[in-house]
Amino acid sequence: MRWAGRGRHQRPGRLRGDVISVSETAEEVLVESHGEVRVITLNRPDARNPASTTMLFRLTELARELADDKTVRVVVLTGAGKAFSAGGDFKHFVATATDPAVARATLDNGREFVQAMLDLPIPVIAAVNGAAVGFGATLAALSDIVLMADAAFIAEPHVNVGLVLGDGISVTWPFLVALNKAKELVYTGDRIYAADAVACGLANRVVPSADLMTEALALAERIARQPRSALEGSKAILNMYPKAVLSTVLESMLVRQYDQITGPDHGRIAQELIAKAGARK
Repeated sequence: MRWAGRGRHQRPGRLRGDVISVSETAEEVLVESHGEVRVITLNRPDARNPASTTMLFRLTELARELADDKTVRVVVLTGAGKAFSAGGDFKHFVATATDPAVARATLDNGREFVQAMLDLPIPVIAAVNGAAVGFGATLAALSDIVLMADAAFIAEPHVNVGLVLGDGISVTWPFLVALNKAKELVYTGDRIYAADAVACGLANRVVPSADLMTEALALAERIARQPRSALEGSKAILNMYPKAVLSTVLESMLVRQYDQITGPDHGRIAQELIAKAGARK
């Protein structure tokens, strides 16, 4: 069953003073009902579910809508096809690299998305079915429980393209893994595969690819049977740790990210990537 609830947060036609347009007909994010469980699917499988402008803003709205919907007890987040989310959409990358207004709007939405995910009272299970890169890594990090397919991996390559680490990564990874391990992954952009992700704390367990959604839904249904008030209260307490650093760590990250986006390192790398893409056409 496709879910169409909106709650009090209505989807705007335009955001940030007409900088970003969200298509009403886009199906980049699918939401399906399984009783009291909602399955959110990133739905650009041909491109490995990259984070487009539409997707980024829609997910912020969706987190708020789910918080308002008292019929939902647990969320399962996954990707269509072979990837969870393999990073940023190239058109969005070009827009943020070449238009400071788009960059600012994107960063503002990033702040709102992290806040909305941490405020979401119901548990979120990430069923990481493949590559979780950049924004995909952030989605996993902001989830409460992470199940990874045996061939899946996580990577945070922002530094590789002249940017500081991502917004959700900045406020979660230091609580999930040893700080020196977080630094290694951020500084290198290296992939960390499922078994190693579990070993270091970025994921809960490895699941055979064919069984991933079955196990994620079974876990979601089990958690959904728990007393709502106790579950939501426990999540609120545990999320006080990352929320305590939003006004310091996240705000510093956003300021530095804007400086990087508009600075020479990212500008040079972005132009090189844009030129390569043009040469391949």
